[in-house]
Amino acid sequence: MKNRIISAVLLISALIGLVGCQGGSDKNGTSNSTSGASDTTAAPVDDSPKLELPADADFGGETFTIYMTTEASYEYAAEEQTGDVVNDAVYNRNQTVEELLNVNFDFVDQAGYWGDRATFNATITNSILAGDGAFDLISGVTVIVLPLAAEGYFLNAAELNYIDFDKPWWVQGMMDDLAIDGKLCGFIGDASLSLYKDLAVIFFNKQIAEDYNLPNPYDYVRQDNWNIETFGGMLKDISSDLNSDGKLSWGDDMLGFMTNAVPNRAFMTATEMNIISYNNGTPEFGTLSERSVDIFGRLYSLFMENENVIINPQDEYDIATQHFTEDKALFMDALLRCADNMRNMKSDFGILPYPKADENQSNYHTQIGTSTSMMFIPNTAKNPDMTAMVCEALSYYSMLNVVPTYYEIALKEKYTRDEDVKEMLEIIRSSATMDFTFAYSTMFEPFPNCLTEFRKGATNNIASTYDTNVTKWKATLEDILEKYAALE
Repeated sequence: MKNRIISAVLLISALIGLVGCQGGSDKNGTSNSTSGASDTTAAPVDDSPKLELPADADFGGETFTIYMTTEASYEYAAEEQTGDVVNDAVYNRNQTVEELLNVNFDFVDQAGYWGDRATFNATITNSILAGDGAFDLISGVTVIVLPLAAEGYFLNAAELNYIDFDKPWWVQGMMDDLAIDGKLCGFIGDASLSLYKDLAVIFFNKQIAEDYNLPNPYDYVRQDNWNIETFGGMLKDISSDLNSDGKLSWGDDMLGFMTNAVPNRAFMTATEMNIISYNNGTPEFGTLSERSVDIFGRLYSLFMENENVIINPQDEYDIATQHFTEDKALFMDALLRCADNMRNMKSDFGILPYPKADENQSNYHTQIGTSTSMMFIPNTAKNPDMTAMVCEALSYYSMLNVVPTYYEIALKEKYTRDEDVKEMLEIIRSSATMDFTFAYSTMFEPFPNCLTEFRKGATNNIASTYDTNVTKWKATLEDILEKYAALE
């Protein structure tokens, strides 16, 4: 089952107008501005979702400590206004929540991406086992911290007061696609700006497309005809041996497609190649479908049988992005935040959703990055009600101000020079998804979301690969389910 985000992404256009004209707000986000219109003119009705917290919520200046990754500290740790529009939006949001609930934020950050996962998680477990109550909220990489949930370190957010996961500032469907045995120990909302920055997208070089008289890929998307076939047709035979050594090499020559390992996995999501499904609310590995086998074969042909398609051998986004800005690829898959480093690119670039499997697929799907920050409430949190209210308020005001600022100002206007890309971003963010296969992937060996991460020597027989691993995958899943069932 796929989880479609119905979050701030569906409200941003309306909120842009509200942010620009609203007056003050009460503690629940209700506008108290007055209209200068005559009595005969009806005031506009604001029926957007509101924050619903107790009017008398006051925590007496309590220190509220958030433990987070250094890499995504931009989501919370705006200590002062700097003139950067996103930083200042985060700063203002923090100030609003502090005043709303009478708390004082304290931020503790530590390197917490893949190479530092052991030490980041050790800080969490050591604190919880010691019972020191050091952290009120933990914000960590989804696939790094979520495995700790099975060991009982976090509260079940589904049972907390004051968090309403039906509100649009939360990823919708988490109870269906991420909860186990009715327990949701990690959750994602709009306070996690990485939810948006880490979406997997396809960048394309507009100058190269023009030089080769290629069709406009935006038209393919608009016509619901952006799929493996049309994508492959565009990049076919697009290359240039820039160093004249008789072969195509990563970083040295111009390629049809530079693909990065982690974003490459998003082709599974984009083409609906599912290997885990839910049966009465329980995740399970089923039988590999003929459709998935067919899609895999077509992706294999695209990636492995075209010499102008090369996977990044270093798995470094910055290096790949640098090559892309030097006009060394028609297409590149990456995370949306890579656009931050393209502002000085001489050639214009565009942004596309991942292609569908074929014309029979109804919808586009965009994979939320597994590096996205997920919220966790340690079972040693000194006041779970306070933490729940802070989470709700942070995500609400992020939806209202931070996310629109990122999209409407920082990304759409400052980072890009393409009017069409705005339309594509609407498609990308409204089709974003996170499901069990990706969220829990690192608990399995090998990772079940890596089937389309083609490397040298990869086999075209996905059925064999699946059959080789499914028994141990099922055993791991059974262990996970048993541990969740034992949680109180």
